[in-house]
Amino acid sequence: MVEISNAEAILLGLLSEQPMYPYQIEREVKYRDMRFWTELSMSSIYKLLRKLEKNKLVKRENEISSENRIHTLYTLSITGKKKLQKKIESLLSKPEHMKWQIDIGIYNLNLISEKKVQEALVKYRLTLEKKIQEYGALLKFLQDSKCPSYRFSVANRPIFLLKGELGWVDSYLNQLNSPSHNKEKKV
Repeated sequence: MVEISNAEAILLGLLSEQPMYPYQIEREVKYRDMRFWTELSMSSIYKLLRKLEKNKLVKRENEISSENRIHTLYTLSITGKKKLQKKIESLLSKPEHMKWQIDIGIYNLNLISEKKVQEALVKYRLTLEKKIQEYGALLKFLQDSKCPSYRFSVANRPIFLLKGELGWVDSYLNQLNSPSHNKEKKV
């Protein structure tokens, strides 16, 4: 059987908490700011739910509302839970190669002036600091909300990554300003 995608794992994970209507899933994705770290969109939720149902990973139950409208409730199936558990184990055990857009700029920085390079990297550094502060605010919100520690880690981890990136940009800026770099340019 085919492995589930990351987006499918997100949906199955939400349904593992409780059965939900698609609009509830959308609300949770938005509330938890999951679009920032997933490839899940409003339109993909419906498409993926149909695919998960076809593959017997979720069960669908139609209900008639008091306004005589059909509402579809999705529940995680036993097969879906097993597939989700396998996916979680896989995601937790294999580091992913990170693609940073800045690498494209660094690879081609010979195309702009050194002054522009330094200005851009200083701007990049300020953006990293701002993101670290934003994640700090998110952590405080999650603590105040009594969020489970494993979910708290989803917001905490980027702080470590961003601080590492901050260390890299400082190191690179120092390298650009070093006497050996200036000597290298003259050659």
